[in-house]
Amino acid sequence: MTVREELHNLVDRLGEDDIEEVLDFVQWLLRPTETLTADELERVRRGEEQIARGEVVRLADLDTADLE
Repeated sequence: MTVREELHNLVDRLGEDDIEEVLDFVQWLLRPTETLTADELERVRRGEEQIARGEVVRLADLDTADLE
C-alpha cells in the first residue's frame, strides 16, 4: 500500500469534525511559504539569542490580571 493510499484509508475512517481539522491542516501545508524580511530575520535571531540566555517568561508565570 502506498503512503497516499494509507492516507486515504485513514481519512475515510475519520468523523466529520476530525475531517474538518485535517482539511484545515492540509490547506495550511499547501499554502505558499512566506519569506521573512531582513528586519524580521534579525528579530528572530535576537529572540533566539534571548531564549538561549534564558531570558524568557513562562506563560504559567504571567499574571494575566495585569494584562486586562
